Amino acid sequence: MSLGVIAYDELQQHKGLFLPHGVDGAGFHNSIYRGKFLGNEVTSEQWDRIADGTFRDMYIGDYWKINGTTYLIAAFNYYYNTGDSLLRENHITLVPAGRLYKHRMNPGNTTEGGYVGSDMYTTGLSQAKSTIHADFPGHVITHRRYLSNAVADGQASAVAWFDSDVELMNEVMAFGSVVSGKGGRYNIGTEKSQLPLFALRPDLLNIGAAWWLRDVYSAISFARVSSYGFADVYPASNILGVRPVFSISA
Repeated sequence: MSLGVIAYDELQQHKGLFLPHGVDGAGFHNSIYRGKFLGNEVTSEQWDRIADGTFRDMYIGDYWKINGTTYLIAAFNYYYNTGDSLLRENHITLVPAGRLYKHRMNPGNTTEGGYVGSDMYTTGLSQAKSTIHADFPGHVITHRRYLSNAVADGQASAVAWFDSDVELMNEVMAFGSVVSGKGGRYNIGTEKSQLPLFALRPDLLNIGAAWWLRDVYSAISFARVSSYGFADVYPASNILGVRPVFSISA
């Protein structure tokens, strides 16, 4: 048995002595990376722990492997109290461990219309949505996100509220800050802080293949995570990985 496992077991036995106010809830669970396999489906007990907001025995980096796709827990209650219609459901935000497939942002090298105007948004996420809804039937949250829908002078220039279930991540979610994206809040929206998964394990950004982010960089390019592990941009017509973000609730 490894020292890490022993330490974790001892924490469970004695945590009440050191943390008398309890250790369950989004704040505590967002602060610990564990990386444990949770099963090939979300169990009824796990749904109960999501519903009551304790998230008991679920931590950042824990994962389900469903129909061949590994889904990593990236955050707990990341979107809570966001949206022009506030999200008040306890939820877990997930990302695939790798890309689901490859697709372009647009047929040509343009960012006209912002993220919402892109081919990725209108049709390119359809396969991801189909897979994710099949793997978590009836549990994928549709909530309100603030997404760019116009570009001027090579940067995102307008934003609006949209019903949203499965989307590309932005740079802030991945890197913890804006790196290349131009347009400020129009690229960022409600997703204004780094996902705990990538704060605690930044190496998990690096999957050995490039994948798209939704931030507008210029009149022709969107942001991406490169296959070499650095923050980058690429012309919109290129075929890169699709690694979306979504949330589930009971």
